[in-house]
Amino acid sequence: MARRWLAASLAVVMLAGCGIGDAKGGGDGDSGYRVGGHELTEGEFRYGLAPQRHKDVTLQPDVVLVEGGAEAVRSVTADGLTWTIDANAKGAADLVPGKVMFATARGVGRVVDAQRSGDTVAVTIAPVEFTEVVRDGTFASDGAVPLDNILSYSSEGALWTDPQAATEAGAAEPSPAGRSLPVGRALRRAPADRERVEMPRPVAGAPKTTKTNGFEVTPTCCANGVGADLRYDDNEIRIQASVKLIMKSPSARFHLAVSGGKITIAELQVYGGGGIKIDVSAASAIGHLRQLDRTFTIPIDFSVPVGLILGIPFTLSANQEVLVKTAFSAKDGNVRASGEYAIGGTLGFGYRDGNWGVHKVDGPHIKSSLLESVRGVSVGANGIVLDFKTNFRLGIGALGFSAGLNFGLVVSTGVARGSALSQFFPLVPGERSLDCKGASLTVDTTYNVGYSIPAIVQKVVNFFLRVFNAKPIARSGGIPDPPARKNIFSRAQYEPKGCQA
Repeated sequence: MARRWLAASLAVVMLAGCGIGDAKGGGDGDSGYRVGGHELTEGEFRYGLAPQRHKDVTLQPDVVLVEGGAEAVRSVTADGLTWTIDANAKGAADLVPGKVMFATARGVGRVVDAQRSGDTVAVTIAPVEFTEVVRDGTFASDGAVPLDNILSYSSEGALWTDPQAATEAGAAEPSPAGRSLPVGRALRRAPADRERVEMPRPVAGAPKTTKTNGFEVTPTCCANGVGADLRYDDNEIRIQASVKLIMKSPSARFHLAVSGGKITIAELQVYGGGGIKIDVSAASAIGHLRQLDRTFTIPIDFSVPVGLILGIPFTLSANQEVLVKTAFSAKDGNVRASGEYAIGGTLGFGYRDGNWGVHKVDGPHIKSSLLESVRGVSVGANGIVLDFKTNFRLGIGALGFSAGLNFGLVVSTGVARGSALSQFFPLVPGERSLDCKGASLTVDTTYNVGYSIPAIVQKVVNFFLRVFNAKPIARSGGIPDPPARKNIFSRAQYEPKGCQA
């Protein structure tokens, strides 16, 4: 009989010693993947390198290092929140709520619950800021870190990839202030009758198609850029889209300094950006009767282990977020467009002595126009909005919970064709033309030092954390909070002239 997913959140991880995961630890033997001349063990390949104490780094007093690192890990859930480790590993007994677990490059977070079962302990963690782990230390790359030879970590099956579960989590009533929420009551109100699943073994290179929020997604990274192909078809609405940040041999440099638990220097430069390519089409068999409005995280974390820097196992990673929104006014309508834009220069930001700066990007310059390619057939107006965000992260932790330097590039596009373009683009009063078409492109950057997660992930995680009466997590933490956002390009085009306000 199926169990509700919050009940399974404890059962799945506590069964790790009884056949779920590798009962002997992270795995015997080497993985065939090398970092700085060192071939990773199977455990390090799955869960990341272990931290080490260093004379030039002071950790915060409540940080607990788990001896054995990856070899002490038995399994981790797909959402990255519950780590099952060897209860006999040095430090495991100190993993109590309130402490910060630092087991591996990916296993970092504040403990909200620890449940022992036999010779394992299931530790559930919440996101932390980098300064909650490191009190003093200065870290910098010796040279450019290439974003190649990637490892792809999948979180497919995490509850935030299921639109029904995310909706139920968002609609769930919070527990009364000041009162504990009994586990039994929380379980009866859990979203979706689904168990939490174990994170699969990562793969070297880009993965094949994955599924999330009703979409089939084929993400790509990283030698020629970062992007994804999206497909959705429920027999009423059909969408195909492709967005790519074109890059040539991308790499990154960084400098991060912490003194007394405060960030004093934070710099991240990402090299190799060359352009943006967009291809989108949408069709509806039912018109205005239903629209699609989805925001989701692509459940693949592209990661490159940087290695130990003063004992801290840094990772350079890239992941992606998507928003898709349709506006159809008539049955059997469709719209499609494609465009390509060139950009140059370095992506990234810098912070020193309380002052922020963002690298100036050259462009985007139009190579092929979205507007000129807009096509569609319908008796009414049709349109689609597509936002695509690529996040580059340099730090510790996994998925969107990575703590450290974060830089995002947000590409937002809208295309529309029909007689009521006011759904996307304002019209001159009284002007209506079946030949009206419009296209817009906006490019923003975001940046902070800390962590930042999408709203849909925050909702599901906070519902989950209520079982432990844990403090809800914010969408972001660190400086600035919320992350800063800077527009670098914005253009809207219309045809004919009367379609523009």
